[in-house]
Amino acid sequence: MFGGNLASFAPRPVEKEIQREPPPLPTPLDFPSCEPRSVCTHQLDGHHDLLNVFSNILRTGPNARHLQALNIDLIADQPLEILLPTKYLPPPSWLRDPSDDEGNQTAPGTTESPQTLSNGTPIPNRKSFHETIKELMYDNDDAFCTIRRQQPLPNRTPARIVYFRKFWDGLMTMAEFWDTSQDNYFQKSDSESPAEEKQNQASAINVDELRSKAHEADYEASEHKDYSECKSQKTRYTGRRIDSGCGMPKNYREDTVQAFVETVVRHFRCRVDMSFNQKLKFQGMLVPLPYLGSVYRLPTDRDRAKKGIKEGPVMGVWCRDQTCFRKADEVVGEGKQETMDLLKETGLMLLLAQKRAREGREEELPGSGKWWANAPRWGGGPGGEVGVPEEEVVEEILQDGPQKKKKKLSRADVWREVKPPSSTWEKGITYQHIGKSTTADFDEIYLVSSVNHHISLVHLHAHSKYLDHLLQPPVLEKNNQSIPRDWYCLEIRRSKWFDLLAANDRVDAMRGIWAIMGYLMRCPEDW
Repeated sequence: MFGGNLASFAPRPVEKEIQREPPPLPTPLDFPSCEPRSVCTHQLDGHHDLLNVFSNILRTGPNARHLQALNIDLIADQPLEILLPTKYLPPPSWLRDPSDDEGNQTAPGTTESPQTLSNGTPIPNRKSFHETIKELMYDNDDAFCTIRRQQPLPNRTPARIVYFRKFWDGLMTMAEFWDTSQDNYFQKSDSESPAEEKQNQASAINVDELRSKAHEADYEASEHKDYSECKSQKTRYTGRRIDSGCGMPKNYREDTVQAFVETVVRHFRCRVDMSFNQKLKFQGMLVPLPYLGSVYRLPTDRDRAKKGIKEGPVMGVWCRDQTCFRKADEVVGEGKQETMDLLKETGLMLLLAQKRAREGREEELPGSGKWWANAPRWGGGPGGEVGVPEEEVVEEILQDGPQKKKKKLSRADVWREVKPPSSTWEKGITYQHIGKSTTADFDEIYLVSSVNHHISLVHLHAHSKYLDHLLQPPVLEKNNQSIPRDWYCLEIRRSKWFDLLAANDRVDAMRGIWAIMGYLMRCPEDW
């Protein structure tokens, strides 16, 4: 009954040990390096009219003038102790097993007395932190063996992954495009028999098919030449990669980073949701922005939670699919691509600030109360209001009771129905500035920014008057543009880029996100 080929039940060999044709050359790591500094407000005469400055960005391209108009002050590579409130940053002693240390077991920023978060749940303690972060300390090979359900490596303890299983699954997929630590190139041996060569190709998990699914990347002429020479010389390859980093589908990075962040924020009873078609209100304009993942707090009321209502946002998550930020002839920090990247990143954080500032407010739709958005009108020309025969109709589905009824409307009737623009506020979200004191003038905005296989923590210090200035139309009086505005500055601080393929960087990244959530989700009495 069970007398078959037992070799078929053996674990598949590790992919990095299989000899195959070399994949495309690895993608060089590149990061945006634009770091503008703020200027005095009296030097911004004429730049407060943001509508006039940004209306021609498609013609001129992004440049330093747009950064100066927003008065961005950015400092990169900030340590976590300076970027985040140290009161809520888990100390290095928390990386050890709590059973081996008789030190303080309470959460950072708390006293010995039990306290709760802003949503009423207990503050995660040291035990919860250690049980979660120890899964990030595993070696990549050990964790990948657990995800693939393979036998552990010789003389190695098997990795036990519970919380970060989805993250490790995504990181294993990303490593097939970015991990160059196992790359090994060598010449094909002439003594290899055709049967062995066929077996190696059959057990390579059809690399050519996987490579064809990824989009083609543009390489330099020298890289093309090196890659073609490797193939002409019958160079063989062993390693983890199946393609270059720029050939990785963007959803791999999105799923991995989202799983990393969601595993941490789940301890604070929050979740990560992706939002599309985001629009920033910008002095009368609606500026479209790339997709944004936001961390929301789940309501304490069970009925509201069942309806999918969320509160916040608390912080944001953004993943880039771009791998090159400047041309060969552009100076580092002054490239158009990295300037545009900083504008996108700043716009996303301003969008988070605008959403948080909506607490207690009602949306004002464009054209609300205006005659042109409510009163039907027609100039009275020949051919009727639309100029189409009345028998040409369109179908409109109306909800009437438990059954859906179809009502046919003519095109003229559809045209006559005057409606204001659609809402830009998201449904099912109770906007709140969680973690911000009602008496504070500034709001603290945090964003997890990702590129390549790295993430960084970005902090924006924005004044409430600055946010109101973005919602107001530009001031036409030139005399008002020279008034000093001390609040007109965006202070942005960025941490280092944490490598998700390195255990130490993964640990530091989680410590930073844990501190952000602990600070923003703290008890309202501490606001």
